[in-house]
Amino acid sequence: MTDSETVQQPSLTEQIEGKVAELTRKLPYIDEIEEKRTVLTQWFLNKDYFSMGSASATACFVSHPLDTLKVRFQLQGELRPPGKYTVKYRTIPQSLAAITADQGVSGLYRAVAPAFVYQFLMNTVRAFVFEKCVRWGLTSDLNEEPVLWRYGAACALSGSTGAVIASTAYLAKIQTQSQASPKLAVGWQHHHSKSRWVVWNAFRGRKGYLRSGFQGGTSAVMRVCVASTVQLLSFTTIQHGMYALGVHDAIVNSCLSGVISSIPVVLISNPFDVICTRMYNQELGAYYQCNRECAEKLYQREGWRGFYKGAVANYCRTVPHMIVTLLVWDHFRKRSMDLSLMDQSMSFELPEEGFEKSHEEIISKFES
Repeated sequence: MTDSETVQQPSLTEQIEGKVAELTRKLPYIDEIEEKRTVLTQWFLNKDYFSMGSASATACFVSHPLDTLKVRFQLQGELRPPGKYTVKYRTIPQSLAAITADQGVSGLYRAVAPAFVYQFLMNTVRAFVFEKCVRWGLTSDLNEEPVLWRYGAACALSGSTGAVIASTAYLAKIQTQSQASPKLAVGWQHHHSKSRWVVWNAFRGRKGYLRSGFQGGTSAVMRVCVASTVQLLSFTTIQHGMYALGVHDAIVNSCLSGVISSIPVVLISNPFDVICTRMYNQELGAYYQCNRECAEKLYQREGWRGFYKGAVANYCRTVPHMIVTLLVWDHFRKRSMDLSLMDQSMSFELPEEGFEKSHEEIISKFES
């Protein structure tokens, strides 16, 4: 091959200038795509309610075995006087061992899929509604000072809205969690092969989806309203008290406050939780027609202790669930901030007419 036929390779400067010229020609399209990407990214990252829903759903994988125990404890001896039924679940270690021996580890994680959906839907909607209440000034007075009872009302409203929207997922969770072999069965046994069949049966139910799909919805509203309000008031009060005692680390403060505030939450909300579990688990109208009838029958036949069945399991489930939720939520928020800073550092302005930066400046920009 002769020298005249030799193809001369462009230098690094010429390659960069060619790329810059090509980029300049495509600049209007790149700006449009970049603007849409930035808007979508910032919109998603700035929504704390998605992070809260995802964090709470993630915590299910830690707390779900204890949630299964809670449901079994609450259904044990339903409408039977104390001492007139066989106690199949006595303590948490014994119950964990019994379910694992009978059904394996999968028995502890029965209905984890609808539980995941329920936690995501309920907490996302709850955080969304609460954020709107705060943004619209419904939690403060005319001087923009926070009012405690308005915060409680906002918590009740947001919690009830999330409970209604996620009611069908909770129905599938409860009815599937309660299923067990005859020697461990408690409460009404529905014999669903999969959780999705609970939803399908609700849709094609003879009494209509609004009755079948939202069975126990009013009890869920009461439960979440009470639990959300008590949780906010107790958690906020204890958090400020821990800060006054010198616990200034945000994560440690939140975790300790969650452990302590779970005590009044369980003490006050557990009766509503028992009623909610039984209203959802029964065959529609088989035992109870309304929440009041359920509470009356429970007190008459099981006594006041019936309202606190599963309270220990409820507390043991609430504490790790709250701690994991706070840790995962904090991780999501830090990750969102890192992505936002990365997005800002990677973006740089290009002039509308021409491109006069040298290739050294471009290379230094990408290296940085």
